[in-house]
Amino acid sequence: MSSTPKYYRPSTKWDSDNPLLMLIIVQAMFFVGLNFIKSIYTFNRMDPEAFYRNIYYWSVLSADPEKFLTRPWTFITMQFSEVKLILVIGNLIWTWMFGFLIQDLVGGEKIFPVYIYSSFFAGFFFILITNVLQQDTVGYAYFSGVVPGILGLASAATTISSKYRIFPMIGGGIPLWVIALVYLLLNLSTSGGYLMISTQLVGILVGFGFVRLMQQGIDPGAWMIKCYTNVVDFFTPSKKKQKQSKQQTFYEASGRKPFVKKPNLTQKRVDELLDKINQFGYDQLSEEEKDFLKQASKKDL
Repeated sequence: MSSTPKYYRPSTKWDSDNPLLMLIIVQAMFFVGLNFIKSIYTFNRMDPEAFYRNIYYWSVLSADPEKFLTRPWTFITMQFSEVKLILVIGNLIWTWMFGFLIQDLVGGEKIFPVYIYSSFFAGFFFILITNVLQQDTVGYAYFSGVVPGILGLASAATTISSKYRIFPMIGGGIPLWVIALVYLLLNLSTSGGYLMISTQLVGILVGFGFVRLMQQGIDPGAWMIKCYTNVVDFFTPSKKKQKQSKQQTFYEASGRKPFVKKPNLTQKRVDELLDKINQFGYDQLSEEEKDFLKQASKKDL
């Protein structure tokens, strides 16, 4: 799918260990659940507004402090709530694309934290701006954070590797930043006001900030990943037991490390490194190459 070197390529099993799949399933389940309830209202010829008043507005985030303080779950449910089919299809496709890239570059465990943080802070910003600048709309202003969450994924993936190229068979590939920009422009063109535009920009900034913190050795999503792992282990205790059993059988029982990289000492490799030293100097060698020469000297190669 791409033509750029990867920092890390994790496995992509389609099970509970794949956060990207889990995120897509959650989005789809919210859509199916909300529309199933909506169909009941339609079948019973009830007022269409009754569905939104009694169900939908209880799953998205209200700008009214009285409502969001008494409905704290909406800070989570608003990140997945959408009832329009065409929007959900687009959301699922874009989620898969940007989520797959993050999974391909740094590992799927970062997907949920980036998505949730981006949606959450966009929702918080929505509440703040509405109550400060649009007080007359507070009572009926609602927010769904699906798009800011996806934009957070897009921003994070682009920040990790802006030169990443998709579909290399098309003129050498399309740069990731171009794909992300297209998605952003599509959303801005249909956002319907500066408030929605600003929440989308918040999602972008959060995704960017998340990656920058990671690059500095700070993992903002560590606690979230731990919670996710504990939940999965709680509902699948056999998997946790099996994992521990394998570790004890193969590694812990013998006191050996799971994997120790040992270089293959050859005269050819030594000659290549000596040529490199002659051309560029000893300081240009990597630590692994320096260690290789030290071990080779002990073997009299």
